[in-house]
Amino acid sequence: MELTLPHLLRRCSGKFPDKQGLVWENGRWSFAQWEKRAAVRAAFLSGLGVTPGEHVATLLPNGPQALATFHALWKLGAVVVPLNTRLSGGELAQLIEHCQARSVIYGEAFAELAQELKRRITGVERWLCCGMGLRPDTNLDWLAVGHGRLDQEHPVREDDLACLLYTAGTTGRPKGVMLSHRNCLWAAVNLAQDSQFAPHYRVLLVFPLFHAAAFSLANACLYLGCTLVSMSNFSAQVVMETMQEERLSKVALPPTAWNFILQLPDLGKYDTSSLQSISSGGSAMPQETRDRLCEIFPGARLGETYGMTETAAAITTLRPDDDPGRPGCVGRAFTNMEVRVEGVDGDVLPPGQVGEVLARGPNLMLGYYRDPEETAAALRHGWLHTGDLGYLDTEGQLYLVDRKKDLIISGGENIYPREVEEVLFRHPAVADAAVIGLPDPLWGERVHACLVLKPGTTLDQDQVIAFCQERLASYKKPRSVEFLADIPRSAAGKALKNLLRGRSQS
Repeated sequence: MELTLPHLLRRCSGKFPDKQGLVWENGRWSFAQWEKRAAVRAAFLSGLGVTPGEHVATLLPNGPQALATFHALWKLGAVVVPLNTRLSGGELAQLIEHCQARSVIYGEAFAELAQELKRRITGVERWLCCGMGLRPDTNLDWLAVGHGRLDQEHPVREDDLACLLYTAGTTGRPKGVMLSHRNCLWAAVNLAQDSQFAPHYRVLLVFPLFHAAAFSLANACLYLGCTLVSMSNFSAQVVMETMQEERLSKVALPPTAWNFILQLPDLGKYDTSSLQSISSGGSAMPQETRDRLCEIFPGARLGETYGMTETAAAITTLRPDDDPGRPGCVGRAFTNMEVRVEGVDGDVLPPGQVGEVLARGPNLMLGYYRDPEETAAALRHGWLHTGDLGYLDTEGQLYLVDRKKDLIISGGENIYPREVEEVLFRHPAVADAAVIGLPDPLWGERVHACLVLKPGTTLDQDQVIAFCQERLASYKKPRSVEFLADIPRSAAGKALKNLLRGRSQS
């Protein structure tokens, strides 16, 4: 038996037909209903000419449209390309052309954007809208009404390409990460086994599905038969209301989203007694945030996951029982992953020495689509070179220090921005922070802090520098400070430091 993504939904439909499989803002499906919707949609798409191996780009929010469409396409052996719905028309046009999509399926909220894209792109054969609010001739929902189920699914194999997930492009243009069904399934197995899941859990999906963390979270829920509670947009207040009303068991959010929740003035009014597991991913969680979460949700166990799109979001996990209480720790490698740290000469470094983090395992990508040079640079000797700097302790726990490309060298000294950010987050007036290096004629680079303040607070540059000087070596303190309305971040919560550098230097 080939264990593939369409198999997961079929298995849940057979084993738990009446169990709630998917819940969203104004509806819910059992696993059997979810499977039926996917099978009907697959039959319709097959009739339109969608073929095995075809790349289908999607512009869909979290919810039933996306999750029925993905599984319909996998039943046909097609390749799902979930696009970042926050990108501009020009950016999306480049990705659609790069992935060579023959079809684009979009939600009705993106109808105007789709019209713009049609004018820009000539290679797409099919533009299909999802949503019962509109009735154009190409509306997938209306046209599929009354359509029969797919008679026979395409025999998908584990090594077949399942999806192209585009990276956030934090250091350059986005890259299309090729993940097979095998890659996706092993990532789901890793998360289900090591990240505090259980079949009876009701799990919140608020990460957007074009991000690897959300994609793998959904697959892990299907692997176990958990109920997936989906939100189309993040709102701190709505997360707390949903936590109470849907009796959520597990919530995973990026650190920035947890910070928004912690700033709610009336957190104590919500019933969170159902919550058993809270976790974070996408970027390293500041220790200050971890400490506060443990205070606010004492009945839930806190974990943290480190991963990349190239590993379907699974490299290491910090289990609650293993938390050493030291900043930067992201836990041990998942059961089916290996991690090591290498120096600049390629030697494997002993515990405690900082170098580049390498990872390998069955969820490691096939490569970057149409980019053999980047693939060769990232995948060497079977290992993914992550570009992250870190070290292992004697117990195999991984500590992330920073991105290799974000390292600041000032006056010959190495400065890790994350260490400075940890200090800045401890200031009671700071809501968000990112530290970058800017050119300096004397020191080579200087530490520059970009800050967002909490509402009703004030702070000036001298106060920030003084606060850091009390807690850091002098050469690590910021030499300049910039106050912003917000820090530009990817869907995973990673600060887009390339944008910050460009803005600060302009």
